[in-house]
Amino acid sequence: MAKLPHLNLERLDITLDRRRNPAPVKPPVRGSAAAHAGSIKARIDTATEEQSGLPQIEGIDPELILKVNLEAPVQEDTWRTAGFKVLAQEPDGILVLFSDDTELAEFRTRLAEYQKGVQGDAKNPAHNGLFAAIETIGSLTADDRIGLRMRADGIIGLDAFEDNASYIIDIELWDAPTQLDRHIRVQKIVDHVERAGSEILSRYIGEAGLIVLRANTRGAVLRDILRLPVVARVDFPPIPDLGERDPPVVTLRDQEPQAPPADAPIIGVIDSGSTEHPFLVPSLIESLAIPESLGAADIWGHGMKVAGIAAFGDVRECIDRNTFASPVRIVSVKIVNDEGQFDADATIPEQTEKAIRALHDRGCRIVNMSLGDKHRVPFDGGRVSPWAATLDRLARELDIVIVVSAGNSASGARAPWGERAEHIAQNYPDYLLSPKNRIIDPATSAIALTVGSLAHANGLPADGGGAELRAIAGLNLPSPVTRCGPGANDSVKPDLVDFGGTALYDGMTQTIVTGDKYASAGMLTLRPDYTQGLITASTGTSMAAPRIAFKAALLLAAMPAASANMIRALLALSADYPEEAVQKLSHLGKHAARTCIGYGLPDVARALSSEERRVILIADRQEIATDQFALYRVPLPAEFQSTKGVRHLRVSMAFDPPVRHTRLEYLGLRLNYHLIRGTEPDAIYEHFRHRTKDEPPFEDLGGSTKCPLQPSRDLRGTSTLQKSIFTMKANVPHWGNDYYLAVFAERRWAAEEITHQGFALAVELEHEAEINIHQALRTRVRV
Repeated sequence: MAKLPHLNLERLDITLDRRRNPAPVKPPVRGSAAAHAGSIKARIDTATEEQSGLPQIEGIDPELILKVNLEAPVQEDTWRTAGFKVLAQEPDGILVLFSDDTELAEFRTRLAEYQKGVQGDAKNPAHNGLFAAIETIGSLTADDRIGLRMRADGIIGLDAFEDNASYIIDIELWDAPTQLDRHIRVQKIVDHVERAGSEILSRYIGEAGLIVLRANTRGAVLRDILRLPVVARVDFPPIPDLGERDPPVVTLRDQEPQAPPADAPIIGVIDSGSTEHPFLVPSLIESLAIPESLGAADIWGHGMKVAGIAAFGDVRECIDRNTFASPVRIVSVKIVNDEGQFDADATIPEQTEKAIRALHDRGCRIVNMSLGDKHRVPFDGGRVSPWAATLDRLARELDIVIVVSAGNSASGARAPWGERAEHIAQNYPDYLLSPKNRIIDPATSAIALTVGSLAHANGLPADGGGAELRAIAGLNLPSPVTRCGPGANDSVKPDLVDFGGTALYDGMTQTIVTGDKYASAGMLTLRPDYTQGLITASTGTSMAAPRIAFKAALLLAAMPAASANMIRALLALSADYPEEAVQKLSHLGKHAARTCIGYGLPDVARALSSEERRVILIADRQEIATDQFALYRVPLPAEFQSTKGVRHLRVSMAFDPPVRHTRLEYLGLRLNYHLIRGTEPDAIYEHFRHRTKDEPPFEDLGGSTKCPLQPSRDLRGTSTLQKSIFTMKANVPHWGNDYYLAVFAERRWAAEEITHQGFALAVELEHEAEINIHQALRTRVRV
């Protein structure tokens, strides 16, 4: 596919005063309570009858397991008081419920009250919040217990298993009330399976509800196991999709480290220092320490791991290609001492500022800081710290891209997944959005790119481990230890994500293990003590952040005159949500993906060039007066409008406002935008311009004139990096050949001497059909 240049976004010669917002919509209400209650009653009667006929295991009391599809969320306490315990929560509003009362007395009593409908002066029937939310309710079937790996192999029903074929399976059981009950339950299952002629290979009984057996069984027995109410899920054991217990053996004889070009962009790595690693030496142009008394060598061992990824992006790819040729130069600045602590004599903001200014003096425009204060309480929505504000102030003043890690989840008593390490496997991914797991200082920086982490694989070693070694996440899912947003004033944080490795739960040691123990769970990078081996692995947002810094440097190499705002805008424009992550987070609410992974995973190849069917229009180093708005023409070629197929219009904007950490309103001014269609510039002017009290109301643009960009301006409006998308499925020629992007500047507390704000814009037009819109656009706008 041909790589084509980006085109310029045309700014109209018009700046105007700004204005206003639209209003929310009420959700629909369910119809007849009597009819709906009757339907629920019939379904639970059927479910109760079905489950009474299922095979039971001697010594395990009967239990009722139901599957409920919800149209709206229901609080867990509501289920509890109705006689249920929530066992599991699945995507698309599906809950798995448990009751040891097989008659469901309490639930049926409440259902009868709901069935009476509205009584007296009440607005809704009794228990309306529970029953009106239920779409369907029924038994959990054997097919429902078939795991994802089996389904991926095409097994979706019991008839797929051959009677006499042998299967190695993992059997996950529903939890029992106490540890003694868990052991009894497992032994009863083991006896049941072994009596049927199958073999239990290993078992894991956690102390917080995770119970897994690994068995070698025939297909006929497997079908019986799938029918047992006590079984939660049956699946094939995980197969490592990236597996080595130890880092690959790489020798200098195999590799030819090459120096980058003399004018290659510089990435500054502020961390624990660097070493004379033979793969890094050709790229490492200087090692500093602030203060100098720290010495530049990386004794602690974190900075070299970060620098290795900053220099090469994907170290595994370098190994596979059998070449270590970095396209960037590295300057290391050590501010962490040999014990992994910040300097005792200087404040962190002071050290940070000296380090960044030293890098800037050496021509560095990309700075990576994979550091955070692990003792600080996660951001609670209050004021931003002086450390984060220092980063923002310097990013604005020096026109540099600063990349920071979102921080890794706390462990022990402060762990967001619960008191025991085992909880991480049970509560993933729900705990990611816990207040305990919000980003930590300095990731609240508004202008810096805050980076969260995705899992690169399931992380299991080549031998897979036993039943006690549990994968928590898989490819493209949020890393189990990544932190989430939002940031200050509910801004989008993290901004972006990249691969940072994953974590495993080791039931044998009852610990959470990462790339430091299993290379397969971490991102490969350069080993600090390189005399003991050249390659190591590590997990965390610290490893994800330098991948973004590397991508930013590639953009800067291609566009050396670009502003920091332009680099940020293009990275966001190219970012997307991995489908796996969207599905995994869907049950946590419609904003969960944005809260956890920001605007997504950037694709630097998309950001670097346009194509025939996908064109990027850019406007860099723009300025707008405060309390004004500017208008940009977005031309839509006839082929884009009339050719059948899905088309996307993406908008990205970055700006660098003044900030003040002493204010809850952190940004001194805000920028935002609307995408407008079917209207000429004069009408847009009349709609948005400021009016005096004696003038008539503003001219209405009509309901469909403002394109419904997602996320909406209300959700992204407090962020200094904003990206949204408008998707069109039908042909759209009736809206005209030009859309308009209206950019607004709103003064908050910024002083009067701040009269203008700089920003950058990038707009992408993409059509799924193989058509050439680049040529049509090129005739209308400048390259």
